[in-house]
Amino acid sequence: MIFYYFCNMKKIIRYITIILAAVLLSRCANVVMPSGGPKDQKPPVVLEASPENNSTNFKGKTIRLTFDEFVTLNNASNNVFISPPMNKKPTYRTSGKTVIIKFEEPLKPETTYSINFGDAIKDLHEGNVFKGYTFNFSTGDNIDSLSLKGKITSAETLKDAEGFVIGLYSNDNDTLTLDSLPYRVKPSYITTTDKHGNFEFSGLADKEYLIFALKDSNANLIFDLPNEEIAFNTELVRPYHIENQVVKDTIKNDSLAKTDTVLEIKKDDHPTYEIFAFLQEDSIQKIFKKELVEAGLLRFVFRYPAKNVEIKPMEELPDTFNILQVYSTRGDTVLWYFTSNKDSLWISINDGVNISDTTHYSLKPRQAVSRRKRKQEEKTIKRLEVRNNIKSNKLKPEQPLILSFNEPIVKLIMPDSIDLQFTKLDEYGFKYQINKDLKPENKYQFAIPDSVFYGIRGYTNDSIKLNFQVMEESQFGSIYLTVEVPEDVAQAIIELTNEQGKTIDKQIITSTQEVAFEYLDPGKYKLKATLDLDANGVWSPGNFNKRLQPEKIIFYDGTLEVRANWDIDLDEPWKLEK
Repeated sequence: MIFYYFCNMKKIIRYITIILAAVLLSRCANVVMPSGGPKDQKPPVVLEASPENNSTNFKGKTIRLTFDEFVTLNNASNNVFISPPMNKKPTYRTSGKTVIIKFEEPLKPETTYSINFGDAIKDLHEGNVFKGYTFNFSTGDNIDSLSLKGKITSAETLKDAEGFVIGLYSNDNDTLTLDSLPYRVKPSYITTTDKHGNFEFSGLADKEYLIFALKDSNANLIFDLPNEEIAFNTELVRPYHIENQVVKDTIKNDSLAKTDTVLEIKKDDHPTYEIFAFLQEDSIQKIFKKELVEAGLLRFVFRYPAKNVEIKPMEELPDTFNILQVYSTRGDTVLWYFTSNKDSLWISINDGVNISDTTHYSLKPRQAVSRRKRKQEEKTIKRLEVRNNIKSNKLKPEQPLILSFNEPIVKLIMPDSIDLQFTKLDEYGFKYQINKDLKPENKYQFAIPDSVFYGIRGYTNDSIKLNFQVMEESQFGSIYLTVEVPEDVAQAIIELTNEQGKTIDKQIITSTQEVAFEYLDPGKYKLKATLDLDANGVWSPGNFNKRLQPEKIIFYDGTLEVRANWDIDLDEPWKLEK
C-alpha cells in the first residue's frame, strides 16, 4: 500500500514538472521588447557655446557648440552658410555632443560674422532637426545686430521657392556698380530659403542693401549661368532691430495675485520683403534653327519675335519662285512657302545688331530611300492635309465648323452644285470656316469634292466627308464673372484652366468688363489672370539689368465646379491688384 502511494506520488511530481517546464518555455518563446516611453520629438538644445553667441573681439580659429544630446551634421559644407562668405569654407565636425567649426583662413578685422546652420544639425538617434539656428560673433569691439527677413515665391506658379541662396550686397564698392555685383563678386551676407520660401538675416550693419536671390546651380554664389533662376527687390532695403520682449501674465486666484511668465515673443512690426523668382531670358537675339522642312518649305526659328530681322535671297529669282513669308503667333518663327525647281539658294539673315548670317540651302529634300520608292513617290499626287474641329463626331452649340490646312490656301474653286460658302479666318489662309447655321440637336452631313482648295505649293485637297451632330445646350454649363483691371495695366490675360493647370480657354481684356466662358463640359475649373504690362499676349519674366519685375500672376481663390445645364454667375467682381 505504501509502495503504491509512493509510485503515485512520483507520477504526480513528474506531471507537475512537465507542466511547469512547458509554461516556462512558452514564456521564453514570446520575446517582448521593453517599453522605452514616448518617442523623442524634441530637437537638441545648445547648453554651451565657446565663444558665446554674439561675442565680440573674437581672435580664435575654432567655435564649439555643445548640446544636451549626441548630434550629427547633415552635409554641412552645403547646408551651413557663413556671412560674409569666405574663400575657403570652414571645416565642420562633431565630437559626441559638440559641433566644432574650424576656420581655414584668417578672419577680417572689425567684422561681424554670422553662421546660419539651416537644417544641418540634428540629434543622432531620432533625427530631430535643430532649425533656424544662427551664431553671430565679431572680431572687433562692436557687433552688428540688425535683422531682415523675407519670402521668395515662384512668379509663374506662386509656389514657395525652396533652396534659393539669398545675397545682400552693400553699396560701398569703389570699382563696381551695384547692378553688376551679382555677376562679379560674392555677396556680403548670405542665407537660404526654407521649404516655405522664407529667409532671415541677422548680424547686419546699418547700411542699405540690394537683395538678390539665386538658384545657384554651380554653388559659386555668382549669377553666371543662363539657367539659374533669380529674384531681386527693386529698391534697396535697410535692416532693422528686432527687440525681444518678455510678456508676463497676471492670474488672480482666491484674491491672491500671481505673476507668471507665459512666453517670450519677438516684437516685430517691420516689413517682410516678398520677392518673386523667375528665369531671366537672354536679351540677345539668336537664330535657333534654319532648315528645309520639306519640299517648298523653309523654317527659321529665333529666340525672340523676328519682325525686325531681314531674311532675303542673295540672287535674282525667276517669276515662278513665289515666296510667301509667314510669321508664327508669337513671331519668333518665320516660314517660307515657295514654288521652284531650283536645286539650291543663298539666303542672308540680318537684324543689324546681333545677327549677320549667310547660308547656302539645298532645296531638294534628302531622303534615304530606294530608287524604286522614290519613283513611286514622284508618281503619287501629293494632297493638302485637311483637319477639322469635330471631336467624336460632335460640335458644341454655337461652335462653327472650321477646316485647317497645312499650308496657306491661295485659291478656292467650289462647284455650283455644292451649296457651301467659306470665310477665311486668318491672314494667310490656313483656316476656313463653313458658313452654315448649325442648330443644336441636329445631325449634319457635308461632302466637299476634291480639288476645291489650292495651296501655295500647288497641292489640292482630296474629297472631304463630314458627319457630325451638334450637341444639346443642356449638356453644358457656363461661368460668368466681372474682372476689374487696374487702370495703369495695358491688358489682362484671363485663363480658364482645369485642375491640373492646362488652359481650356483664354480671353484678353483691356479694361474692367464681364468675362464669359460658355458651353463648358461638366468638371472642375480654375481661373488665372496675368497682368500683361507689355501687352504681348503672354506672361513675361523679369529682367535684372532693366530692373523689371516679372509680370504678376493671380489665381482666383477656390475651384469652380461646372455642372450640366447650370451656370455659375459670380456676384463679387474679381479685383486684380497690381
